[in-house]
Amino acid sequence: MSRPPEGFPKRTRWSREFDSLHRSLINKLGTEAAQVPEDPAQFIREHLSFTPTSYQQELLDHITSGRKRIALRWARQSGKSWILASLLIWHCARHPNHLALIVAPGLRQSMILRDKIHELLDKIPKAKRRSIIKHRLRTTIKFRNGSQIVALPNSEHLLRGYTAHLVICDEAAFFHNDETIFQHILTPMMATTDGTMIVSSTPWGQKTVYYQINQDPDWHIVHAPWTRALQDGIYSPEFVKEVEKIRETRPQTYTMEYLADFIEDIDTWLPQDLLAKACHEGLEYTGFNDAAKGQFYAGIDLAEKVDHTAIAIIQRTPAGLDLAHMHRFKLGTSLAAAIGYAKTLNDRWTRIHAAYIDKTKHGDYIVQDFKEAGVTHAEGVTFTQDKKMEMAQLLKQRMTEGSLRIPYDRSLLDELNVEQYELTKTGKITYSHPDGTHDDRFWALALAVYAAEKNPPPGKPTARTI
Repeated sequence: MSRPPEGFPKRTRWSREFDSLHRSLINKLGTEAAQVPEDPAQFIREHLSFTPTSYQQELLDHITSGRKRIALRWARQSGKSWILASLLIWHCARHPNHLALIVAPGLRQSMILRDKIHELLDKIPKAKRRSIIKHRLRTTIKFRNGSQIVALPNSEHLLRGYTAHLVICDEAAFFHNDETIFQHILTPMMATTDGTMIVSSTPWGQKTVYYQINQDPDWHIVHAPWTRALQDGIYSPEFVKEVEKIRETRPQTYTMEYLADFIEDIDTWLPQDLLAKACHEGLEYTGFNDAAKGQFYAGIDLAEKVDHTAIAIIQRTPAGLDLAHMHRFKLGTSLAAAIGYAKTLNDRWTRIHAAYIDKTKHGDYIVQDFKEAGVTHAEGVTFTQDKKMEMAQLLKQRMTEGSLRIPYDRSLLDELNVEQYELTKTGKITYSHPDGTHDDRFWALALAVYAAEKNPPPGKPTARTI
């Protein structure tokens, strides 16, 4: 044993006994404090300061009844994250040495639920909280009774090796390789614990495991459309007006997001199932202020008043093409601001090999403005019917073959999914988007993929689109 530093008071037998007694007292407090109610609703009311809604209570009733497979299909802003976070705290506080996992399409998404847990823990009085919680780390919350909550992306590599008692899968419809994740990783990890799995998501696609779960009689489904949440007093009058507007202008979004029902893709260029498969759990956007190295290609869709200007950056990797950055400017943003944004990225990242710019409305002069600002590899593209068809087909082909991967970004996925197509009598395809929606990021991404396609690395031929 190392000796204390010179001049440092020596530890006496009494100090050692005091430390031992202190540790025992802390452990005892932790054990006593962890004697939480058997009823999670009681725990939530008494310690987390809110009363569950009728559908939140339905979920809790399934838990107390011993149901092991539960699926949630709830409207937006209906309190799903709060009740799942509360349930995680209650479960781990009540059950010693249990492991609870939060699994989401990406780490950022799983951390959203973790943040809700931290907010709820802060509602617990400090003394009580310290007697329950041992450590709060970035992705792990450790309880004094030996239980843990761990937040992870749906990565096969990161999930293997865990033995869990409670698994919460958030936005499960967007899991990459969902059949492998559910059948070969998540289900086996609970084989010896008789664990509970709760699966939630926005209804998205009809070829996903989440869709199959919602048709499976062995799963207990809790369905909460926005009308049910409205009856429970969740929504403000302003929010109700917003939902009514969405029902009139964007019926598909209304059905999925607020009725929490599945829909069929009708005349949609990028179907929901295709977009879900393109999401990759290991991808996160590279920020505007981050330095980056690699082979990058930019697509810039320009607008000023009615639509948004959008910039997409694709990175070429050994796996293919990854969406590294996506930015949509506010309505009314000047072209000068977009040029400055692109110049900053061009200076900061090593390097952008090509920047394809929509010059349909602004002509060659806008391309020259980009070049004079320092975006030397800028090239203009005029959006003719044939050119749009070529770019849209290439975008879809790269997604279909799995060589284009995107981060999980619900807002982007919604926008990519709204683009519709129609076959004309001449065999051409026209593209459009419903009133009240935007497709700026769709075309920015298509431009970036097109730029990467037309500027392959030396020695690699340009692939032919089918």
